[in-house]
Amino acid sequence: MRQVNEYFALRLCDFVANLKMSGSVEGPSVRYPCSASDILLLLPRFSSDLIFLEQSLISISMKNLFPLHRSAAGLVAAVAILLLFSCKSDPKTTIAANATVNVRMEAAATTLNPYLPATGYSRYVAQRIFHSLGELDPLTLEFKPMLVKQLPTKRTVSEGAYAGALAYDFEILDEAKWDNGSPVTGHDVVFSLKIIMHPSLPTEVYRGYFEYLKGVEVDAANPKKFTTYFSQYYMLMMESMCGVPIMPAYNYDPDNLLANIPLSDFLDKSKAAELAANPSAQAFAKAFQDPKFINDKNFVTGSGPYRLESTDGDQGAVLIKKENWWGDAVAQRYPLLAAYPTKLVYKIVQDEAAVENLFLTDALDVAVQVTPAKFLEMKQNPALEAKYDFLSIGATQYNRLAFNLRNPKVQDKRVREALAHAIDYDYLINNVMQGLAQRIVSPINPAKTFYAKNLPLREFSIDKAKALLAEAGWQDTDGNGIVDKVIQGKKTDLKLELMALTKAKVNELVAQSIEETAQRAGIKIVVVGVDIDKLQTDTRQGNFEVAMYGAALHPGLVELYQTYHSANLAPKGDNRTGFTKADSVIVAIRTTENEAARNALYIKAQEIINEEIPEIYLYAPLQRTVVAKKFDYVVTPNRPGYYEQMFKLKAQQ
Repeated sequence: MRQVNEYFALRLCDFVANLKMSGSVEGPSVRYPCSASDILLLLPRFSSDLIFLEQSLISISMKNLFPLHRSAAGLVAAVAILLLFSCKSDPKTTIAANATVNVRMEAAATTLNPYLPATGYSRYVAQRIFHSLGELDPLTLEFKPMLVKQLPTKRTVSEGAYAGALAYDFEILDEAKWDNGSPVTGHDVVFSLKIIMHPSLPTEVYRGYFEYLKGVEVDAANPKKFTTYFSQYYMLMMESMCGVPIMPAYNYDPDNLLANIPLSDFLDKSKAAELAANPSAQAFAKAFQDPKFINDKNFVTGSGPYRLESTDGDQGAVLIKKENWWGDAVAQRYPLLAAYPTKLVYKIVQDEAAVENLFLTDALDVAVQVTPAKFLEMKQNPALEAKYDFLSIGATQYNRLAFNLRNPKVQDKRVREALAHAIDYDYLINNVMQGLAQRIVSPINPAKTFYAKNLPLREFSIDKAKALLAEAGWQDTDGNGIVDKVIQGKKTDLKLELMALTKAKVNELVAQSIEETAQRAGIKIVVVGVDIDKLQTDTRQGNFEVAMYGAALHPGLVELYQTYHSANLAPKGDNRTGFTKADSVIVAIRTTENEAARNALYIKAQEIINEEIPEIYLYAPLQRTVVAKKFDYVVTPNRPGYYEQMFKLKAQQ
């Protein structure tokens, strides 16, 4: 089957080998008893949702993190049986490592400093420059080692200064080094944590993940080894540490401005406040935000396989594979270090006719979130179908309307619920999204066991919307078709500006539909088209009434603290709506170790969010991916939907 890439095939063969041999026989012939091409031949009728089946298979064998739905059970069994008895070797295809991968993006990657405010596009590109200690496996969606030898297990400290704390012991790979040849060490990890906790840097969105971090000790004898200490259990302790982009202190703090300020001063809130008057700390904060550390190829540097070659505003960015990169020597042992293309070219293309033309001329290799209509149209084009695979992978994000709860017009939740009933969801999914989306009730991935599947979806009902508005005191007193109410002594029409990224055709159609149906309920929606930078800035500053934008459906445990807790209210944090009704439950989720108890708390939080309606969840689109068949590619339910550094160019013998 063409939708299944070699990476997936090998992982599935690996799983079947484990089923077949139960670990009793060793050797590569057992580990991978079949090839990717075998699966392509054996499974011509299975859907591209095989990726999610593989997640379920792996998860059942390990942590049972993903539910295996009854409807998929028979298919899983069939896959296993076919592979157990039908796999054989296939020597026909060899791999050419050197290639350029051309990636379509909808907005520019303008900020290649992972700790400064940026769009998701900037973060995706920066991941190829800056490594973290661990990374999500593209298929199992579990953290695996990247810069470290292995992921540590939690232990309780029994004595010493950190007695009673929870600890993780890390050791960075011996081979890991910076571009100047110096080794990556625990001191660089400490430096990166100082950046996150620096009170004068715009890194508040990251700090909530380290609220319980108590300290870090670097081994004096071997600085590749370090231990992190946490004051209490936090569900993402290890994952948070693994996700920190590690930056080289020699490059980003050449004057050692932070070297003599201990990490403990940054972790202690009272001492951190005093750093605002510390000349060295302030000098660093100013220097760190200098444009040269954002997009200058001579100063943007990390331990990853690629270096920045160029950025050209709206034209995109180019990354070049480093010569003799250290990770190539250990990539077989640590697969997440794999980096095959010699060049990654990120092209900013918003017009979808231009996207199609670039595909037709072989100038694009991978694109996601092409509009459903264009995706299906291109899929029927024989010239494109011969060269590209068209994949529909399960939802990786969701689209929503976010309310500014500080606005008097929407402070009454009945107004928010009225708008929720004034949206034609069936039209959005069946017409705008061409059936390539599903409805959701919360910001939790519907594949998770703690998704509140019993919460009812709000129906499209103009009558209900009108009744709720009337109940809240909104009436059309002047016959202009818009309901009004006296607020703070002034007659006010229920007129709401909807900020949206309307350059994207799907967003334009969704906004137009909401504008039309809301008007039938007496709500005047004024669509304000903006670019992503303005949307990010204005929503964080509270300069909006209603905004339409997407967010990731996280593949693992979901941290609601960053976007739904009052401690992270914008502009300092990422809680842009001003929602504060679930604080205690959200904190309990973070600190509850028992899975069943934590799942119950997740359900409770979703019930509160559903009741208060700080956001309206429109739909979760299927990940629509177009990818060149000339590659053995790696696609994933993890955003942005592909690991382009793992693409390998096929070469026929």
